[in-house]
Amino acid sequence: MHLLYISHDPTDLNKYLDNFIEKLMTARTDKRPDEKSPLVNVTVLPEDVVIVTRAAVASFKEQKTLIRVDKSALPINIVGDLHGEFRELRMMLSKCGDPICQSYLFLGDYVDRGVQGVECYMLLLALKCRFPHKVYMLRGNHEDANTATTYGFYDECKDKFAPIGETIWSHFVNVFNWMPCAALVADKIFCMHGGLSPHISALEDVENIKRPTIVPPYGLMCDLVWSDPDNKYPGWALSTRGISYTFDDDLIKKFCKAFDIDLIVRAHQIYQDMYRNGYKFFAEGRLLSIFSAPNYLNYKNDCCIVKVSAAFVVSFIVFRPILKNAKAVAATPKKGTASIE
Repeated sequence: MHLLYISHDPTDLNKYLDNFIEKLMTARTDKRPDEKSPLVNVTVLPEDVVIVTRAAVASFKEQKTLIRVDKSALPINIVGDLHGEFRELRMMLSKCGDPICQSYLFLGDYVDRGVQGVECYMLLLALKCRFPHKVYMLRGNHEDANTATTYGFYDECKDKFAPIGETIWSHFVNVFNWMPCAALVADKIFCMHGGLSPHISALEDVENIKRPTIVPPYGLMCDLVWSDPDNKYPGWALSTRGISYTFDDDLIKKFCKAFDIDLIVRAHQIYQDMYRNGYKFFAEGRLLSIFSAPNYLNYKNDCCIVKVSAAFVVSFIVFRPILKNAKAVAATPKKGTASIE
């Protein structure tokens, strides 16, 4: 396969990224005859993947596993799971504003489930490389070779880049293995994809996680992308997911007090009572769970983005899917259940 060469001159790379971002953001949306969500009609070339993923790995190498986002980066938009909903991602970026003027923190799960994971992930990687001090990306449990092989992204790569899909897949996996796992915003807001871990004795424990690495089946990094808040059992309990733990409100409050944290923001789940507005508080407001993929798996759910202003005021931008049949909204799981992905 012939790959494009980009010189080490950052001006050349920035020009390429500007053009690539513009192509993805301005491509037209095509309706589908089966009444499913429209798709954005844009082609990502193998050369694009090679250039952007190499630049992304270099950029992630400049960051520690715990990103410390200074207060000067505010205002910041915190975004949860996206799962290949590329059209919706473009809408959110257009609504929330250009990264030149404000910052973004993405909490992971860019791929799988949805059909345009390649486009989602590539746009965000390009933005991260172009605006490294404005766009921050964390690893989710789906940014892992094992999980993404099972839930769709591997097949998407093989289909879109045949006959070299395996090679393109390997470029994406390399990026997965370099991604940071947590962020501390203005020393007061602790963010990750999954949740807390019994293996944290100091925030430096997160900072010192060595990369590149797969997501291990046990330990601190595993918990950061897999664990969940749940008050069904006290303290730490084995998760029904079959991996990692659940943790209750008391542990959340103790963690915030021990590390002088005002708020924990995480993604990773959509509960039935999040279908309206896309967020849920735990531990009397000390932990916030958000979800940013609207109408996920046809759940008819809202989604949201958390905005933290320069004055440290937290607000929500809620996105609501337009449904042709309003009666379909009633088709939700029973009260008290959680739909988790």
